[in-house]
Amino acid sequence: MENRIRRSPLLLALLPALMLVATSAQAEPVGNLRSVSASDSRDGVHGWDLQTDSGARIRIELPAADIIRVQAGRKGTLTGAGDKAAPIVLPQPKANVQAQLEEDAQEIRVRTDALVLHVQRQPLRLRLERLDNGQPTALWQELQPLDLDATQSVQVLSSQADEGYFGGGQQNGRYQFKGRELEVSYSGGWEEGDRPSPAPMLLSSRGWGMLRNTWSDGSYDLRQADQATLLHREDRFDAYYFVGADLPKLIERYTQLTGRPNMVARWALSYGDADCYNDADNRKKPGTVPEGWSDGPTGTTPDVIDSVAKQYREHDMPGGWILPNDGYGCGYQKLPETVQGLAKYGFRTGLWTENGVDKIAWEVGKAGTRVQKLDVAWTGKGYQFAMDANRQAFNGILDNSDSRPFLWTVMGWAGIQRYAVAWTGDQSSSWDYIRWHVPTLVGSGLSGMAYASGDVDAIFGGSAETFTRDLQWKAFTPVLMGMSGWSSNARKHPWWFDEPYRSINRDYLKLKMRLTPYMYGLVHEAAQTGAPPVRGLMWDNPRDPHAQDETYKYQFLLGRDLLVAPVYRSQAASRGWRRDIHLPAGGWIDYWDGRRVQAGTEGRQLDRQVDLATLPVFVRAGAILPMYPSMLFDGERPLDEVTFDLYPQGDAQYTLYEDDGNTRRYQKGESSTQVVRVQAPAQG
Repeated sequence: MENRIRRSPLLLALLPALMLVATSAQAEPVGNLRSVSASDSRDGVHGWDLQTDSGARIRIELPAADIIRVQAGRKGTLTGAGDKAAPIVLPQPKANVQAQLEEDAQEIRVRTDALVLHVQRQPLRLRLERLDNGQPTALWQELQPLDLDATQSVQVLSSQADEGYFGGGQQNGRYQFKGRELEVSYSGGWEEGDRPSPAPMLLSSRGWGMLRNTWSDGSYDLRQADQATLLHREDRFDAYYFVGADLPKLIERYTQLTGRPNMVARWALSYGDADCYNDADNRKKPGTVPEGWSDGPTGTTPDVIDSVAKQYREHDMPGGWILPNDGYGCGYQKLPETVQGLAKYGFRTGLWTENGVDKIAWEVGKAGTRVQKLDVAWTGKGYQFAMDANRQAFNGILDNSDSRPFLWTVMGWAGIQRYAVAWTGDQSSSWDYIRWHVPTLVGSGLSGMAYASGDVDAIFGGSAETFTRDLQWKAFTPVLMGMSGWSSNARKHPWWFDEPYRSINRDYLKLKMRLTPYMYGLVHEAAQTGAPPVRGLMWDNPRDPHAQDETYKYQFLLGRDLLVAPVYRSQAASRGWRRDIHLPAGGWIDYWDGRRVQAGTEGRQLDRQVDLATLPVFVRAGAILPMYPSMLFDGERPLDEVTFDLYPQGDAQYTLYEDDGNTRRYQKGESSTQVVRVQAPAQG
């Protein structure tokens, strides 16, 4: 644990800028509506300006028929979010929204075919409805006028007792916030309950979402059954509200505003190996280079070729990319030679960037690196600095190659999904570490962060058993990596462990490689709609009462068709059982033994006996799973063969998406789809 102090000064330096500071504020409600006028159209967006008797100014705009923006400012002034380089909200396409402004003595109404915003005149309060085929559904109303003062803005909305709230960014260990206080701020830590990449957004199970267009910290008090108090530490108010019938539609709207997840390369779905492979410069690194890392001082990064990459292939172990570290005393040397040497074993090369991205043109364009991992010393201080650092690294790969950027970041904000994988930070391995990462990844996806992950078995501590159990379930997520070199048991490679662990690790990574076309289809879906590959049970099962809260938060869906229940207790403690697995309504097939299970309208709970080699995985009846031949790395063999594993029940259809998996030529239409249909009896 003592190794973890290596970053404390950096974190402490961040805290003054990022922590919420309690203030005693003087309430300043916006007052009564005095006048309404049409505002100047910007890019074809409808808008109205409202003035109040307190001097406040409010602007209402319609970027789309199902998205409405409300800005408010004190003393007649509206101010922007203060974007410096990378904005939170991207420029929106022209929508030509058909909208009407209606007025009577009590209120004005802004109406589209998707929503109605009611504005009460005295005092000025808002109320939002969603329209479904013209029929209104009440979503929320302000219980008191919007409060703006010199230090904070506060909005108090009505809430229903059964309303679920999701979002808030990457909140370690949680994804549902009804009955809780949701802090929208960087917490300065990476354990359960911390917030590595917060986001000022909220999704409701009642069919609405909110994005606050701000870089300021916030606090959403959702503890009361009948109200939600939403606060940000700034004297301005700027919120986008969007409506939709379900969570997939809400995520689609949220990522329309903040950007779709990046379309990662196909090779990015393979196992990554990271950390300090150069033992020549160890002065700044805590501790010592572990025994057995190499036969003697190498002084050069190319040692990673023989000591790591070659070992993957000699042990018949899949692996696709490697990150030598350029910071924390592990400066690389002979980078072009390293890239070429790793490529001979099928590995792409990336860099762990602590020191900046000023050399990225050479690193990408000349040396040939294709991955960047941005650590805390580079991404902090502050959300805007972090976002811009990721933007620079992203554009550095765009501008110097025809490859797709693949970034990992330790700190983000709303919109980070368009640049990077949201990494959960440095932790010590434990069974709890495995447990709480499952809802972390689900919650990240419900905040638009389609790609999120933590290191396999963390970077400190751990054992052969915890490594294997953590790798098993993460093999059913899009992106994963292991990190070595920071503690006495530093070798955290899947081939490093003795049998039976090595063979089990190999089997799961080979299965992940075979499942690549299924996962790559989810990558394409995320890039088109924002839908996360890793999903909570509620995503496809909104009517299942057991899927809405966190009762079964330690399991997830990979896409629509695979349900995974990670094992987060030792074999000794669990006595060989994974208990309390919930299957949503319908037919399910045990992936390993083919046993069929039927779940009723409210689902079915079961226990699954497991040995060390078994991770509970269930396939939805009717699923069509595309599979590649067995490979150790992407490109090892031509992709001229795809097989389909069928689990027939009723009529089913799957669309296989393919492109070259590496370049950006898919953006010019160089891709293909094939539709596979299966007809079978309704009961399988």
